Amino acid sequence: MPYIQVRGCNYYYIDEGKGDETIVFAHGFLLDADMFRFQIDYFKNRYRIIAFDWRGQGRSEKTTNGYDIDSLYLDSIELLMKLNCTPCHWVGLSMGGFVGMRIVARKPELIKSLILADTGASEETFINKIKWGTLAILFRLFGLHPVKKGVLKALFSPHSLKNPNFKSIITEYAHKMEKQDRKTIYKIAWAIFNRKSVIDELHKIKAPSLVMVGEDDIARPVEEAKQLVELIPNAELKIIPNAGHSSALENPQEFNKAMETFLKKVSNAN
Repeated sequence: MPYIQVRGCNYYYIDEGKGDETIVFAHGFLLDADMFRFQIDYFKNRYRIIAFDWRGQGRSEKTTNGYDIDSLYLDSIELLMKLNCTPCHWVGLSMGGFVGMRIVARKPELIKSLILADTGASEETFINKIKWGTLAILFRLFGLHPVKKGVLKALFSPHSLKNPNFKSIITEYAHKMEKQDRKTIYKIAWAIFNRKSVIDELHKIKAPSLVMVGEDDIARPVEEAKQLVELIPNAELKIIPNAGHSSALENPQEFNKAMETFLKKVSNAN
């Protein structure tokens, strides 16, 4: 498996496909690069594809610190430079979107276009800090079992949870979560829930932007996606049906279709 040293952390990454342009996929909390399997297979014949596991998650190294969003922003810049893949199309889901917004606002030369999925720019609400923080504490103390139902509801829509064809993916990620280091996951959760708002930076985003959101996302609901579209210049919105917080994984057909249409517009504009 390929690894690369990024700011003191051994990052796992995928580098596949061929093409003059690169798509970089950044996953959400508790998931990994494999959540973009359907996008990688769909686009790799036309683009170079980079996907990676965030530090402390998946197959990447568990470090003692460096999990706050601004540190992951610095990780991402070094990763992009070391892999020589700029300017790229950045696809960030949830925490991948938190980081993507920071990159394109602060280092616009690195990003050709921005695709945000199931994410937001505001700081976490007090109620959500209590809600998600309680789940994180329980997970830290007792593992996945007592919080499994709540975590799965946060990650996946009711449609996905009831869909027998999706059962294997739910089982796969439940198994992966059970294997994760509980102390590290708690650190990451704390960093995410206490992230700062970047609302005041959104006007700096000049790259073409697509905002997607699962229609049943309870972690980052449709209203947050609409806020992004209002505040990011030249952004457009796509609501993904039959999907929750993991829209790329839950409804890849609609996700890929929206991505493809958007990327064609970006190419035609250049």
